[in-house]
Amino acid sequence: MGGNASSNKVTIALGVMTVLVGTIPLLAMMGVLPRTNAPTADPAPAWMGWLIGLIFVSAGFIVILRGMVGANGNSSDLPATTPRALRALNDIIGVGIAGGLAMLFTWVAFGPGPRHFSMGIDGLWMPVSNAMLDRVVFGFCAILAWWITIAMSVVTLRKWRR
Repeated sequence: MGGNASSNKVTIALGVMTVLVGTIPLLAMMGVLPRTNAPTADPAPAWMGWLIGLIFVSAGFIVILRGMVGANGNSSDLPATTPRALRALNDIIGVGIAGGLAMLFTWVAFGPGPRHFSMGIDGLWMPVSNAMLDRVVFGFCAILAWWITIAMSVVTLRKWRR
């Protein structure tokens, strides 16, 4: 294990907190935590709750893994001593997170039904009146996220072919 032991503990703690944040939507989707029964103006499909939870849990696991193997916070690479299976898991989860974000952005931009956006500045929340502009922005983000997912996949495949 490389890296500073204190730094590794902080990294692992942050990863655990991220996993816990991700369990909230997952527990709500499983019916363990209550969900609102009030109809919303633009309800999201159930798969979005699952996906958001899985993205956070997956990100937390990657952070925990990095802390356990003593990864350098300044590098995206895991230490050379990291077992091959953990390296593969790290890469697969990383591509999965990028793909999950791309799916979320795509649904917001192109999914059926109305959208109601709001924004906040220093605690002041207000509705945004131009939903079409917001869909365009999310569409741009979706395209960018898919491009990142594809690029990550290509880089990962090339790395593993070596």
